[in-house]
Amino acid sequence: MKTILKYENGSYRWVYELPMTVSFFLLAEVWRVMLFAAVLPVGIFMIISALSGEGIKGALGLLGTAAIVFGILFVLSIPAYWIITKANNGKYTVMFEMDDEGIDHIQIKTDKALALEKLTEIAGSASGKPGLIGQSLLQSSGGSLYSRFVKVRIAKAVPAKNLIILHGLFVRNQVYVDPEDFDFVWEYIKERCIQAKIYE
Repeated sequence: MKTILKYENGSYRWVYELPMTVSFFLLAEVWRVMLFAAVLPVGIFMIISALSGEGIKGALGLLGTAAIVFGILFVLSIPAYWIITKANNGKYTVMFEMDDEGIDHIQIKTDKALALEKLTEIAGSASGKPGLIGQSLLQSSGGSLYSRFVKVRIAKAVPAKNLIILHGLFVRNQVYVDPEDFDFVWEYIKERCIQAKIYE
């Protein structure tokens, strides 16, 4: 393993840096959420409209409203993404924490080199507390997404993008790994996702 650090309790941590101007997965996720947010209420209103006597014509009339709302949000999302990209210096930096139970995807607001330096210091310390990531690193956290392996329903490897996709009932996680460590992480995850359909 080249970039993954192993701790005394058997857990692993690594940092991955994704150029936001090259990979637009965050923007795609925003669009997916917006589409769901627009379609769900409209679908409910369509059912109510159809059952209340307005018929299919009245229900279909709501589709135009949904399209307009989504169109406005779609247009606004582009400058919003540019602003977020500038605020993060064009990089999405994420730290992954993995053990036998699951994997945590944690956005951090610092660059990869600094994050790796802090993780290495902790891994090499004599404190015996690998769970302590470092106060400054925790303070720079921008949110996390946790996938418990036993709840993963789909696990898919995309080596060309250094990506492992994990889908649970309510959690969609994207795990990024440097090429030299990809096979190790994929095999580790695959062995523990006992309920998942595996796609390679």
